[in-house]
Amino acid sequence: MNNSIGVKTYLINLDTSAERYQSAQFQLETANIAFERISAFDGRKADPRTFPQYDEKKALSWFGRKLSGSELGCYFSHIDCVKRFLATGATYGLSLEDDLFLRPDAHATLSNLLNYLDAGHEPGWHMVNLGRPVKRFGSEVIRFSTEANTRILCRAHYFPDTTTAILWSREGAQSFLETVNHIYMPIDHFLRRWNCETDAGYGFIEPPITTTGAESDIERAKAGQDTSRASFYHLRKHRRLWMNKRAAVRNKQNYAKLAGNYEYA
Repeated sequence: MNNSIGVKTYLINLDTSAERYQSAQFQLETANIAFERISAFDGRKADPRTFPQYDEKKALSWFGRKLSGSELGCYFSHIDCVKRFLATGATYGLSLEDDLFLRPDAHATLSNLLNYLDAGHEPGWHMVNLGRPVKRFGSEVIRFSTEANTRILCRAHYFPDTTTAILWSREGAQSFLETVNHIYMPIDHFLRRWNCETDAGYGFIEPPITTTGAESDIERAKAGQDTSRASFYHLRKHRRLWMNKRAAVRNKQNYAKLAGNYEYA
């Protein structure tokens, strides 16, 4: 599939997580999705302050707490995937985490999505979240029907906040790399905030990929790291959520006004 439709797929996996890799490998090979394993950046024992990209002052003021080395490791692993993708001639890049669970129609839905995007129907798109549902502030774009299900693609004005499965355009990947020297929140929260600003993210009402439900290595390791909260943490959190939701509402309203200018197959 990778060669025929111009997508490179990367599976992020810690060297110590052999069982997760075996589970993901079996699913992807069964679904006929070729992939490259990426050795995840292991930040579990790292001091975040040793990384020049990390802005702890802004993490406290904006996100409301310090980030863990594990969270930075996750961030750097996704950066690695994006860089590898852009170094190829592929049109699309797919970053996967090793706790993924593929729905029966994952391959068919992904193929339909890529064919649709390849036809140029969504100019300027940056990324599609394939691993968490769009629950609010989404605008329906198109429905893909397979033997197993019907998947509804939406413009995700309020981008889902997980990174289990992210499909990148080259434009989106390049734009993301321009932001990575200033890290102040976990990558899933950053992608939500960034997409609220750009309104270039997409997702599914019911996505074709989800998680196995296994405990996160990041969350497990984070318990032993300094993620202390700033003063007035809850006020800072609600301010961030309010700003994201306000941007999402505005984007949805603007999209509705322009929807008549789009033609969908």
